[in-house]
Amino acid sequence: MSLFLISEHKKNHAKNTKYRIMRDRFSRTAALMTAALLLFFACCGSAAAKETPVPDWLVIFEEEPAGTVMPTATPSPAPTAAPTATSTATASATETPAPNWLQPEETEWARPSWLFTPEPPADRVDRPSPAPTPVPDVDLIDHVNQPGLLPGFYFGKDAKILHIWIPNIRDADEAVLLFENQVYMIDCGDDRSGTKGAAMLRYLGVDHVDLMFNSHLHHDHINGLDETDDAARVSALRICFPADSTESGMKMSADCYARNIPVSQFRHGDVYTMGTAGEVTLTFWKNQDPALDVNNQSAVTMVQYGERTMLFTADMEKAGQEALLQLIDPSLLRCDILKYPHHAKSALSESFYEATGASLAVVTSVQGRNDAGQRYLSLKRMPTIFTSDKYTHLATDGTYWLVEAVTPVQ
Repeated sequence: MSLFLISEHKKNHAKNTKYRIMRDRFSRTAALMTAALLLFFACCGSAAAKETPVPDWLVIFEEEPAGTVMPTATPSPAPTAAPTATSTATASATETPAPNWLQPEETEWARPSWLFTPEPPADRVDRPSPAPTPVPDVDLIDHVNQPGLLPGFYFGKDAKILHIWIPNIRDADEAVLLFENQVYMIDCGDDRSGTKGAAMLRYLGVDHVDLMFNSHLHHDHINGLDETDDAARVSALRICFPADSTESGMKMSADCYARNIPVSQFRHGDVYTMGTAGEVTLTFWKNQDPALDVNNQSAVTMVQYGERTMLFTADMEKAGQEALLQLIDPSLLRCDILKYPHHAKSALSESFYEATGASLAVVTSVQGRNDAGQRYLSLKRMPTIFTSDKYTHLATDGTYWLVEAVTPVQ
């Protein structure tokens, strides 16, 4: 029995010794942690004493007046005895006022900067407005011969635009004029070019022609009437020669009768208009000298919109050009764009060239054929557009011309 008690006593003593060792280790660890915390708070207090500036976005209360001491983390004071009645009265009489930061009702709250848009400084310089788009210093913007000239040019949003389209034709004449809801045509080519012209009308979405004017009754200016009327109904045709003066004229007369297209004549000096206010004018001049052949008597058309002009000269060659200069004031022939006469087969009369003063020539032919008219244009270094392979689009708002070539839709 005594041996059993001795054995139990040893076990209990070993267990108590183990617990005591663990308790001592815990006490030392707690003491080290307490010392570390005290050192940390002491460092914080030292940093606060240096009055490091606080970023604006952390400021919630206004800065305290000088002399106000903000509380810092310090050890709690030793407990004191409960106050007596006398000590309580004395404390009340000498009580120190609470610092301002403990009296929010007496302190105006400063809004953080992110709650409002700050006022600009008094010496702020406003950013200048972007410069307006420069006004073009040219009247004719030719993207065929000068593709890099004002590539971003466009007409004003509310501008009324006159569009003139010439199909991809050669050795024939045809032009489509579009303004507001009206469609006029000057000539309609021959059978072959009339087919190409009809394709262009479909491409443009044109389903009617209000008026067609024929410069003279040769096949390359009137024989495409059937193809044109199939694509866009022709409401009326105006001619300036007797219908029976040429074989093509008699064919035209029969076709118009079959298709119920009214035909009437226009004369030298007639003026037609386009637009509800007549903004676009078409003025026709025609030589009357019977000694001249049909080409030299063909009607010339001056298209004008605002300050911009284009002269269509049909097939009039030198003899007709000289006669026209005697018939009208040469200054009336001044134009921006010249539809070169008779597919550039011959050179211009020098006086006629000077009277027009054109900046651009449009030739209804193929480039490089070396006809007399093409050599003349090269000699004059005159920018030229040939219509054989692309649609030619000339647009104006009455102030500027924009010229481009458009690839036909196959």
